[in-house]
Amino acid sequence: MNIKKLFVTAAVCVFAFASANAQVIKGTEAQTLRGPYETNRLFDNIFFGVAGGVNLYQAEQDHHLSFHRRLSPAVQGYVGKWITPSFGIRLGYYGIKARGFYHNDDAATPAPPAWSGNAYVDPADSYDYGYKQHFRIHYVRGDLMWNISNAIGGYRADRFWDIAPYIGAGVAQNCIPGKYPKLAEGRPNSRNSEIAVSAGIYNMFRVCSALDVTLDITHTLFHDTFDGQKAGSRRDYMTTVALGLAYQFKNREFSRAHAPVDVSSYTSKINDLNKSLQDINARNKKLQEDLDAEKAKEGTGKTVYVPGETKYEPAPFAVYFPLGKSTLTEDQKNSIKYFVETSMANNKDRVFEIAGAADSATGSAKTNERLGQARLDAVLNIIKACGGNYKISEKNLGGTMEFSQTDKTLNRVVVIK
Repeated sequence: MNIKKLFVTAAVCVFAFASANAQVIKGTEAQTLRGPYETNRLFDNIFFGVAGGVNLYQAEQDHHLSFHRRLSPAVQGYVGKWITPSFGIRLGYYGIKARGFYHNDDAATPAPPAWSGNAYVDPADSYDYGYKQHFRIHYVRGDLMWNISNAIGGYRADRFWDIAPYIGAGVAQNCIPGKYPKLAEGRPNSRNSEIAVSAGIYNMFRVCSALDVTLDITHTLFHDTFDGQKAGSRRDYMTTVALGLAYQFKNREFSRAHAPVDVSSYTSKINDLNKSLQDINARNKKLQEDLDAEKAKEGTGKTVYVPGETKYEPAPFAVYFPLGKSTLTEDQKNSIKYFVETSMANNKDRVFEIAGAADSATGSAKTNERLGQARLDAVLNIIKACGGNYKISEKNLGGTMEFSQTDKTLNRVVVIK
């Protein structure tokens, strides 16, 4: 059967099977997440893998050699990163040997080949009207990977089988095995390098959160002369099947991005509460005036009862921000101004602590440090614009989970207390 047709047929079957089983998982049922996803840090979702298998080189004359004699060992080592649950990149080394056949159609007994045309056969290694080829192959390749299990079925951290088709390109080099005399009978010391392209299917079978068993099937295209001979076709091919292990470095999972907290529906309630607070402050002021008047009557011979003095303790005030933002809405500005004109204005002897923060589960430490300061500055600018000489202690928390361990949005905040 034609190898190229076999490869295409297998690829179509695997694609169909993967699509139909996109929701198959190992263990208990887990939540399926669909994007958008929060961007992880640079060194999150990194994976490293090694594998071993077989190479099958396919040139014009190789069909004269029996199938099992054309198989040669393959090794792989690579490192990659999943940028999103569906899209990843990978860089790796792929080798290590290939076998083929140099055919002599005109002679019943093999004759030494023209060394200027093929450097990868040995005159002593004759076989059925020709010569067996042996050469080493070294291939460094970069891949673009698409995880169709996550793209079609939604992201699941514990899915048993993920499948990722990929395309790649890199530099391939072949060279003469060490057992062949490099300059015998005028043969050149052949070494050939060229750009090769590949396409394949990367299968990941989950063992645990950190480890996968992998099955990698690759088809690579070379120039016709890559195996040391030119026989009419424009391309040579090589199919590789390799079984291996891949280790996932932390952080291994993705989180769905939360929508910004919308407080517009609570605006009227906030305004009502603010009005109630104004009324309470007015009553407190009237009571304080009455108390001062009663104190002034002391020494007149009357018995005056003076209740214990109480001081108004302002409640903490919080301003929340959307992911990655540090600008204030008009409603937020009005709320800050009201807090300044009431709570801060009535407590000028108090030191108010103002802390700006970002959630540490999203973004880098440097980015969170910048966001925390920007949010802090935005609130301070409104307070300063209101006038008044207030005692303020500023604090930039940067990335934190201090305000909530379960809801990251509650840590994107400026708190005044």
